[in-house]
Amino acid sequence: VTAIVQFGAMIVAAYYLERTARQEADAVAAIEDDREVKEADDKAEHLKKCYEEVTQWGLIPCGAKLLLQSALGFIVTSCYMVQLFSSYCFVPHSLTDSIEENLDGKVSNLFLPLGWVSLGLFCLSIMLIYLFQSWGTQKAEKLANGAVVSASPDEASIDDNSSAEGPERWN
Repeated sequence: VTAIVQFGAMIVAAYYLERTARQEADAVAAIEDDREVKEADDKAEHLKKCYEEVTQWGLIPCGAKLLLQSALGFIVTSCYMVQLFSSYCFVPHSLTDSIEENLDGKVSNLFLPLGWVSLGLFCLSIMLIYLFQSWGTQKAEKLANGAVVSASPDEASIDDNSSAEGPERWN
């Protein structure tokens, strides 16, 4: 019954929001955009485009590629371990079982040794992805600030001037 009442309330609220938005469309359109918010949105969009550019597969150095490939390998291995060998990873436990009785009061007793390995691989994968994203964000910020960012370790310098033969994307 509660779900039906909440669903009905949501429908009524959506109806009145839509009706008000339609009736007051001219008033809403007349409101000027906040300059600071617009500048922040534009900066965030530019940073996003820079991130997409510096993290293109063909442009990233071998170390960054190794981070991503390792993260992929670890997460896939973790998922297969949990799916295919769940009886070797976890103690049988259901939602209606008591942690006190079934697991001796410790949630960590849910994991068998292979389960701990799977959890470790999962966490390692997350850390590697975080490292890659941090690297990409750092490169994107340098690019967004107008510096030419070298993608390969052979060109490990960052110049403040863009080359004439390079694409205009560095601006």
